[in-house]
Amino acid sequence: MAAGRFLDHARPRALLESALAAGELPPAFLFTGPHGVGKEEAALELAMALNCMAAAPDPGLDLFTAPVGGSDEVPGTGTSGEDEPGSRLGGCRVCSNCDRIVRYAHPDVIVRLPLPRPKKKSGEPADPSEALAWKATHPYRDPVIEGGNLTIGIADVRAEVKKLGMAPVEGGRRVIIFREAEKMTDNAQNALLKSLEEPPAHTLFVLTTDRPQSLLPTVLSRCRTLYFGPLAAPVIAGWLRDRGVASEHEHLPVLARGSLKRALAIAGGDIPGRQEALQLLQWAAAGERVRALRWAAEHTFRSGQGAQIHARALLGELLSLLRDVAALQSGREDLQNPDRSDLLGSLATGIGAGRIEKALAETLQASGEVDSFVNLALIYTGLYEAISPA
Repeated sequence: MAAGRFLDHARPRALLESALAAGELPPAFLFTGPHGVGKEEAALELAMALNCMAAAPDPGLDLFTAPVGGSDEVPGTGTSGEDEPGSRLGGCRVCSNCDRIVRYAHPDVIVRLPLPRPKKKSGEPADPSEALAWKATHPYRDPVIEGGNLTIGIADVRAEVKKLGMAPVEGGRRVIIFREAEKMTDNAQNALLKSLEEPPAHTLFVLTTDRPQSLLPTVLSRCRTLYFGPLAAPVIAGWLRDRGVASEHEHLPVLARGSLKRALAIAGGDIPGRQEALQLLQWAAAGERVRALRWAAEHTFRSGQGAQIHARALLGELLSLLRDVAALQSGREDLQNPDRSDLLGSLATGIGAGRIEKALAETLQASGEVDSFVNLALIYTGLYEAISPA
């Protein structure tokens, strides 16, 4: 199964198609927004628009058209199928170029993603072929990559920059995509700066990230930014229903928080970090200091990619739960965790509004510290202290 249709991003689509129609693409795009909403898929759609061998893309096959609740046409974007060739996103999905692009196999559409640094050949670029081959057959999931800290290193960037002096292999437009660009090292970002500013006319860069604040300001300033917002719960529900994805979670489209990848992950099992976040909240509300601190001590000086992913998931769940407690305290009922409304209601009653505000601030700060390999026990202890009674 190749990368398939995605959903519900009318504004980015309109902006990209306007640039395509005018022939005014910038040297580099930054696609940003929550994880799992279609940023990489959009980059592939753009690559197909620039390299498709058909006279015009098939209007029924682009990733942005939502099949839920209406026609495929997005008002004001010229998507009725009568556009000029090259003026809309996507490709025919039939020609050799489109087929290879969605399989990550086109020589002029290059995808780099965070990988472990090669151990045997220090200074050599990492080989993304295995991860991309897996991604081609699992388009809506992230590859599980073992091997410690995952980065896009300076060798990876230099490997692509040195190709810029040569024409594209097949004479079309070269598109270089840096997936999860926030994991580029500072040296790698600096090595990319000049190319972002003055690439050859036949080359386009696309960086995707859900954490643009992690990129150097000099990189951000050289990219045109497009924001991809969360998907609406009915859109996710329709997508899952059309594909027969079942889940024990009745509120799955809401729990997904706008991310199709998150929805699929939840459907396949538990929500990472959620149970621990709930437990931490309950301990804090009950003043169970010893149990909370004993748990936090287990995370002392933990580091590495696995610990980071675990901590980021836990903090994300805690932030969502605290947000719901604050919402209930202010009289709102639009919860992100409706399946735990009873527990959240009791927490809203038992934890003062001032403590919730402090805990939200602490959680946001902790989320920014996780990538710095700080002592996780200190982070979790600080969160407990913020929520617990004085």
